[in-house]
Amino acid sequence: MKRLVVLFLLLASAGAQAMWVTVTQNEVATVYVDSSSIARINQNRRVWVVYDLKSPDITGQQSVKSYIEYDCAEGKYKTLSATSHPNKMGNGPAIKSLPVGGSWMSVSQDKMSRQLFSFACAW
Repeated sequence: MKRLVVLFLLLASAGAQAMWVTVTQNEVATVYVDSSSIARINQNRRVWVVYDLKSPDITGQQSVKSYIEYDCAEGKYKTLSATSHPNKMGNGPAIKSLPVGGSWMSVSQDKMSRQLFSFACAW
């Protein structure tokens, strides 16, 4: 019985691990999405995103971890939470919580934003 409980706990914890997938990159950052966290709510998708900077900025920020909701039918998004971190992949203590707006915004037409939107909405 104890072995069964241990096996169940191992399997449950393995299923909870993030599956970070590289979506896009440019000269400033690489963008990852946790594909295991994508939640489908009708035509909307909620995803965890990490922006890894190529080099730390003047505040020591190396990455930003955000929880974003996309309205796939309307081409809009809103950031639900965002924190900056001193290490890659959103690791380390949060340096600060970044301001998030409660209103929907149109997805920018730049390549990185469009690729992130397309990836999230393809699920």
